[in-house]
Amino acid sequence: MDHNWELGRLKETGKFVLGERATAKLTKKGEIKAVIYADEPHLRARYQEIKTPKYSVPLNSIQLGNIFGKPFPVSVIGVIDSGGSQFKENE
Repeated sequence: MDHNWELGRLKETGKFVLGERATAKLTKKGEIKAVIYADEPHLRARYQEIKTPKYSVPLNSIQLGNIFGKPFPVSVIGVIDSGGSQFKENE
């Protein structure tokens, strides 16, 4: 999977939230279908145990923020609707 391409498709066609707090809040409500997180050791450990499908992308949080057009780091993305991307609930 080309992560940059799939993140771009998610940005254009999907519904998502950016950030750990927003993702955690909606995960508790059962609204998050998948979690995408930057390839950083503390995030890998934190999200290893969750039951929601998770994807570690080979980008740091600054690069992830840039893909989503943000001037700040984004370490976690909560996927509400994957749109045309391959970040699916059942994988």
